[in-house]
Amino acid sequence: MITEAPATTLPYGQWPSPITAEQVAASSGGLTWPAPVGQETWWCASDPQTATVRLMRCGEDGTAPAPVLGPGWSVRNRSLGYGGRPYLVLQHSGDGHLLVFTDHRDQRVHRAQVPVLPGGASAEPVPAPLTPPDEPGVETCYAGFVPGPGDEVWCVRETTREATGPEDADPAGRTSREIVAIPLDGRAAADPTAIRVVARSHHFISGVRISPDGRRLAWIGWDHPRMPWEATDLMVARLADGVAVDPERVLGGGEVSVPQAEWAAPDTLLAMADPDGWANLHRIRLSDDGAHQVTNLLPMERECAGALWRVDPAWFAVTDAGVVLRHGVGDQQLALFDPATGALQPLAPDWTEFQGDLGADRQTVALVAGSAALGTAVLRVPLPTAPDAPTAPARRCTAPAADPTAPWRAVPQRRTAQAPDGHQVHYVYHPPTNPAVRGPQGETPPLLIHVHGGPTSATGATPDTEFSYFCSRGFAVASVDYGGSTGYGRAYRDRLRHTWGQVDVDDSVTVARALAAEGLADPARTAVRGGSAGGWTTLACLARTDEFCAGAVYYPISDALDWAGGSTHDFESRYLEYLIGRLPQDRERYEQVSPLAHADDISAPLVMLQGADDFICRPEQAQRIVDAVSARGLWHRYLVFDGEGHGFRKADSVARSILAEVELYEHVMGLVIDRGTPQ
Repeated sequence: MITEAPATTLPYGQWPSPITAEQVAASSGGLTWPAPVGQETWWCASDPQTATVRLMRCGEDGTAPAPVLGPGWSVRNRSLGYGGRPYLVLQHSGDGHLLVFTDHRDQRVHRAQVPVLPGGASAEPVPAPLTPPDEPGVETCYAGFVPGPGDEVWCVRETTREATGPEDADPAGRTSREIVAIPLDGRAAADPTAIRVVARSHHFISGVRISPDGRRLAWIGWDHPRMPWEATDLMVARLADGVAVDPERVLGGGEVSVPQAEWAAPDTLLAMADPDGWANLHRIRLSDDGAHQVTNLLPMERECAGALWRVDPAWFAVTDAGVVLRHGVGDQQLALFDPATGALQPLAPDWTEFQGDLGADRQTVALVAGSAALGTAVLRVPLPTAPDAPTAPARRCTAPAADPTAPWRAVPQRRTAQAPDGHQVHYVYHPPTNPAVRGPQGETPPLLIHVHGGPTSATGATPDTEFSYFCSRGFAVASVDYGGSTGYGRAYRDRLRHTWGQVDVDDSVTVARALAAEGLADPARTAVRGGSAGGWTTLACLARTDEFCAGAVYYPISDALDWAGGSTHDFESRYLEYLIGRLPQDRERYEQVSPLAHADDISAPLVMLQGADDFICRPEQAQRIVDAVSARGLWHRYLVFDGEGHGFRKADSVARSILAEVELYEHVMGLVIDRGTPQ
């Protein structure tokens, strides 16, 4: 009989761990934009070693994933500041695939002929530009490609001019968007007039879709000051000579958001919309007389879509087998829905998290999925070919590598905490996890409260290497879905309306106190961390409460008045009207909640981590806080990373940030934290 060696007892926070900062950096890249391409599956994968986004693919024969393009190409764009669907694959028999994509270096659209697998695995395509280079002082982005009629692709074009002076500072006045048709023969690369404008409507545009018969065009639009999760318009127009005419809104507006729509037939659209407070699947039967019929096909108090942060997200797909969609509050389910019978058939039952960038053809869907037990992967899900046919199992396209540190990785748990006013705060708990060590009897672990960005975002319940770095050393981590988070209905999200800097702080405190009350955290050794909007909340927690002994602040918003005055990008330049209020009438509220206005109240040490090239939360936002705490002699560290924007992509930046946090917690909590041995 084999017995395990007894665990060593060591103080929490001082456990040895094989998970290194370098491993955290290596795993920091994400998977996005999957799509079935014939028998192949394609997706984008961030590469922290090169700070690029590689376009990857694999075949149905189980071949290892391989890059589609050679080194140096980075398949992403800066549309909306956060990017949009960056590629489209057109299948051509015999000659392989025609790939259309955007490259991050010049933001131009390119095309490349890609041989099919397996023979194409060793061939390196030679891309050629389809759009012209930008003129000085202008940046053009393209995203959300769909096949157009003839030899064209259609997409959303975003054009931004540089500011010429203080009177031209408002990014909204310097940015425009329109639906355009790009010829595939390459003539527009030298002749900008070869790009045809198909439609103009709103300041923001997403989800361009041509009807199956080619007679109509649908798209989603919205205008300042609304954010797309507040209200959008689903537009439909006739197509005449390749141009949209007589556009009309068929769903949305008011207090209704439509984040995605797809054609089910030449006269029928399916769309996600939330007139009842939850993003559910609706059908719009179009009528020539304008008497369109709108029906909620699947009413439920569960979200079937998320927030529209990027151009052309997708939470559902129309296929020959039915509608594939995800639904759920917290843990999600993937299902096949039959609009004719109302039947809802589970798909991929072992997975509980599904990103909003699903790709599909008529028989297959590809998506990025996750679960607490299985991690995160690109899945290819074949669909039944007949109503009574069984569903085939999902195939994992990105197989997990052998991981000797797996026993040290925390398994997340979804939980709720009750606030003093009775409402529930959702969060994901990552417990201290180490197979060889346990904490002393009667001691509680240090706690890191993690605040996600957005703030209209959400935290996933999948294993996280960054969190496990700390959990394997004896920390607990709680990632809070504070009021304002997506996934729990409009009412939960609207708790943050005009209360940013208050509700998010209070909910973070609620979770910290709940874990302390359960004996799962040491209230004297509880820190807070977060980036972007989470950086704002981290600063606000340090300024407004005495709950936290330290803060790790990543590329934050610190001065709401400055941010509202045009120091950020167009997409979020009016966001604060929802989060805080309108200026000048609500100026007092801005001053009450802005962390910079209360920087003198920050008494807990902090680290500030900032990208030098961040145009969303600019370095001066971080610098002002650093200047304020420096003037008072408060312990801090300030790291600015050259070549980094909003969110760190370089492995070195990620690793150095983790080690800066380690130094902070050692200083404040009196710990000696194991750094691990770099592999």
